[in-house]
Amino acid sequence: MQRGLDPGWAWQSAFNGRGPWWNAGASHMNDAYCTAFLVQLGLLFLIGLHRHVNRA
Repeated sequence: MQRGLDPGWAWQSAFNGRGPWWNAGASHMNDAYCTAFLVQLGLLFLIGLHRHVNRA
C-alpha cells in the first residue's frame, strides 16, 4: 500500500462501518500518517498546541 499499511488491514479499516471521526483516532491512521507528516502539510497539532499553552 502507498502509506505502508498491509492491504488487508487497509481494506478492513476503510470498510469498518465507523465514521471519519472514529477512524481519525484509530491506530491504522496513526500508522499511516504520523504527526510530523501532518504538521509538514501545515495542519495544526492541537494536542501539542494545548500542551504548549498550558505548561506549568
